[in-house]
Amino acid sequence: MVGWSAEELMAMHPPMPYWAPEHAEQIRALHDGILAGNAEKREAIELTFMRRDGERFDVLISEAPLVDAEGRHVGWMSSVLDVTESKQAEALYRQQQEQLQFTGRLITMGEMASTLAHELNQPLSAISSYSTACLNMIETGQGHLSDFREPLSKMNTQARRAGTIIRRVHEFVRRSEPQRVRSALNDIVDDAVALIEADARKRNIHITTSQAPDLADVLADRVMIEQVLLNLIRNGMDAMAGSSAEKRRLQIDTRADGGDVQVAVRDSGAGIPLDIAEKLFAPFFTTKPDGMGMGLNICRSIVELHHGRLWFEAADGGGTVFILKLPAADAQALST
Repeated sequence: MVGWSAEELMAMHPPMPYWAPEHAEQIRALHDGILAGNAEKREAIELTFMRRDGERFDVLISEAPLVDAEGRHVGWMSSVLDVTESKQAEALYRQQQEQLQFTGRLITMGEMASTLAHELNQPLSAISSYSTACLNMIETGQGHLSDFREPLSKMNTQARRAGTIIRRVHEFVRRSEPQRVRSALNDIVDDAVALIEADARKRNIHITTSQAPDLADVLADRVMIEQVLLNLIRNGMDAMAGSSAEKRRLQIDTRADGGDVQVAVRDSGAGIPLDIAEKLFAPFFTTKPDGMGMGLNICRSIVELHHGRLWFEAADGGGTVFILKLPAADAQALST
C-alpha cells in the first residue's frame, strides 16, 4: 500500500482553475442552455477563469453533445483552450497600429505645417486690419456707431475661420482612443478637403467633389477615416506634380454600392507602373525620396479595422483612382 501526503498530491496534480466569480451567472446561463439542448446552435464562447491564487486568464470553451454509434445522446464533450497569450498579442498589435496611425497623422500635419500657418495668418491679418480701422475711427472721432457694424462683422467672420482651422488641426492630431460612431461620409470628405484645400491652392491644384445625396451613415472613427482620405488626396496631388496646370484636377466622388458606401479619389497624373503597383501597400515601400513608406499601409490597416476595403484602379483617360469602401452602419450592425 502506497500513500502520499496532501502536499505531494498537490505537486502531482496542481489545483484546477475554476470560474471567476464575476462570470458565474454568465457561465450558469451557458450551461443551462446546453442542458436545454442548445449546444449545437452555440459557437465557442470566451470566458475568464481564475486560478487558486486569484490570477485571471482567458479561455475559449466549446461544448457539444456526445452521441454514440446508435445516435443516442450519452454525454457531453467539452474543450477548453487558454487564449490569454493570443489576446495579449492582439492587444499589443492593436496598440502598435494605433501608435503608427497617430505617427502618420503627425507626419501629415508636419508636411502641411507651412501651408496651414499661411492659411491661419490670413484671417489673423484681416482681424488686425479691421480692428486697426475701428480704433482709428474712435481716436479721430470719425464715424458713427453704424459704421462699426461692417468691420466688426468681418472680424467675427475671420475669427470664426481661424477658430475652425485650429479646431480641425487639433482634432486631427490629438491622441485619443479610437471611437467608432455613426458618421456621414460626405461630412468626413468635407472636413478632409477643408484641411487640405490651402495646400491644393498652393500647388495650383483644383479639387472638385461630387457627393451622393442621402448617403447611408458609416460606423467609423471620423479622424481615422479622415486620415485615410488626406493621405489619398495628398498622394493624388503628388502624382500630378509634373502635370501641366490645366490638368491638375483631383475629383472626389461618394456613392452608395449596395449595402456599402464608397468614396473615390481620382487624380490625372501619369498612373502607377505595374512593377510599383504590386508593392504599393507594402510596409516601408515608397516612391518619394523623403517618404517613410507607411502611408498606404496605415490606410489599409485603418480601412480593414472598419471592415472595409481599399484598392486602386487605372482611371479612364490617365491617372489613378483610389477607392475606399465601407459597410453602411445599419448593414454592419445586422452582420455583427
